[in-house]
Amino acid sequence: MEKLNPTSYQSIIQQIEKTPCGTVYPLSIAEMNQYGDIYKDDDSVLIWHYSGFAFLYGSCSNCFLEAIYNMFLSPCNDLPRRFILFSANTRVIEFFRNKHDIVLGKRYNFEYPLDNPIISSELSPDYEICQFNEDMFNNLQGRITPRFSWRDASEFLNHGMGYCVMHQKGAVSWAFSAAVSRDEIDIGIETVSDFRHMGLGLAAAEKMIQFCFEKHKRPVWSCDANNTASQKIAEKLGFVKHSEYFVTIHGQIM
Repeated sequence: MEKLNPTSYQSIIQQIEKTPCGTVYPLSIAEMNQYGDIYKDDDSVLIWHYSGFAFLYGSCSNCFLEAIYNMFLSPCNDLPRRFILFSANTRVIEFFRNKHDIVLGKRYNFEYPLDNPIISSELSPDYEICQFNEDMFNNLQGRITPRFSWRDASEFLNHGMGYCVMHQKGAVSWAFSAAVSRDEIDIGIETVSDFRHMGLGLAAAEKMIQFCFEKHKRPVWSCDANNTASQKIAEKLGFVKHSEYFVTIHGQIM
């Protein structure tokens, strides 16, 4: 399995076919909007996003899948970032299901079927929404922040966007572009625990949806099947569940 040079990334764009897993993350790498690694073997391709999300294309022979297991999913591996493999391919799923140290989870993708963004949230005077800047990128603390998907502030601010809900000069909720391709933006979101259930994440996400329309890109949403809070927010925003697929990882599902 050969690791491609970034100068060759665009050559595999045609192999990134539409699947239930979506295309925004792999295309964000192939189109060189975000950092990631691409591996190729004959007609099989593995695309590994900076966030840790990984995608497969091509025939994906057992030999290719075994190489992936040995390189990325074996418990003895010490990787520079996490490796979470997405697939809706039954044969791929069964291959990894038979590995005793592999855990399978499920994930949902949502699409936005509306022709215009819905902006219905109103914040009290104690809160305001502002765009992400370099300082926010570098210092924001949380589980899902732009640093989850982007190497540095320059890469994020050049190719992505995000909005923070501020309260007393502190960020309490935010939404941002977790992945950006030519046609789509995947929206990531998080709210500080003490400020949840107040509609703040909804307001920040609405700003991101509006930004997507301004850039003539489709907003998309994805989350773990067990993350009912994210699913409810997606539905309130107007998203509709479009597909589901499996997540393959050694150890705990993330």
